[in-house]
Amino acid sequence: MSARFPDPHHVNGFYLGQFFGLLGWAASGGGADHPLSAFDPQRRSDVMYLAELLLPWQDTLSEAQDAALARTWAYALSEFDDRDLGWFLLGHLPSLPEDPRAFLRQLAALLYPQGLPDISAQTRRLDQPNDFLFDLA
Repeated sequence: MSARFPDPHHVNGFYLGQFFGLLGWAASGGGADHPLSAFDPQRRSDVMYLAELLLPWQDTLSEAQDAALARTWAYALSEFDDRDLGWFLLGHLPSLPEDPRAFLRQLAALLYPQGLPDISAQTRRLDQPNDFLFDLA
């Protein structure tokens, strides 16, 4: 696949799932030897641990990829309903958080200490499963 430049007003919920997919939970089959095997999304210490696991992956993102992820994350917290938020996390964590919005807010505060970007009035959601965060240049 060729790299492409992101539209600065486009968000794709699948970017969240793709980012969480880097943890390898689904690929591992949820085995007991996976670092997330005892993960509980309700425990603050586990959310902090998850942030520690995701930070190296976040550091590998290009500026465009990180901007697209942050923009999607901010939009998701603002506009997605809880069902949508849970759906994009489904299969990427051992269990879904009871309150996916609070969970993602808490995790965002750890991964984006400077805060998530503001959502512009031109932002539009276009969830396309074949639109890959990692193809953005």
